[in-house]
Amino acid sequence: MNKLQQIYYRQFSIIFLLILYFFPGCAGNSNRGKLDFITFEEETFLGQELVKESKKQLPLIQNPEISSFLEHIANEIGENSEWKGLNYSVFIVDLPDYNHFSLPGGSIYLFRGLIELASNVNEVALIIAHEIAHIASRDAIDRISEKYSFALAAQSVMGNNPEIPKQIVATLYSTGTILDYPEEAELLADIKAVQYAWKTNYDPTGLVNVLEKINIAEKNAPELVKLLNYTHPFADTRFKAIQPEISRLVKKNGLIKDLPEFNRIKELLKNSQQ
Repeated sequence: MNKLQQIYYRQFSIIFLLILYFFPGCAGNSNRGKLDFITFEEETFLGQELVKESKKQLPLIQNPEISSFLEHIANEIGENSEWKGLNYSVFIVDLPDYNHFSLPGGSIYLFRGLIELASNVNEVALIIAHEIAHIASRDAIDRISEKYSFALAAQSVMGNNPEIPKQIVATLYSTGTILDYPEEAELLADIKAVQYAWKTNYDPTGLVNVLEKINIAEKNAPELVKLLNYTHPFADTRFKAIQPEISRLVKKNGLIKDLPEFNRIKELLKNSQQ
């Protein structure tokens, strides 16, 4: 293909993508704004760009020992999810909120306050499992597809657009956030978290325990759950959704509730605050 043909091809591709976006019925697709052609590799690449941007915009704690401990848990649990073989990264946001979220491609963000809140490691493991459920279901890439359809379509033709990751991270907790999953997606992530944790031999009642603490904060210290409740249902709703699943699971011995290393991790976290 010569240079002139390449130019014509790119122009045709842009026009074709515009038609798909603005007239989805012509392509037999009733889901306006959905980009089903985003591959796992493309999602992973976008995730890497979002991590770079998050390091610029978020107050992250840099401690390799803490990260290694949490990433080991994440990768254990990830092998029992629908997206096996993905390498998970866990970042600590240096804020007191009881919050957590994830971004496409395997990056999980836990807020310092949430880890401080946890009495045992299984409470943290279940929150990590919740975020792995979102990642394995590609919930974030689905929301990005809906909100950034044309931008991503054009990017696939014209090359990387650094403004997309920048805007995604900048609006995580404001209008236009990609974290505004439907309530049913959040509750399903909790149910899957229970399943993943049980398969990985973590005691799934850790999610019950942490939700009980969050429920108390919702009543007595709402400032600590302001960001969490911006994108998640209230703890009582989440608790009711997981109870039947926990009751359904076959009882087995040896489920991990805590690890001796977790106390050291919490001590390191205390000393790592910026």
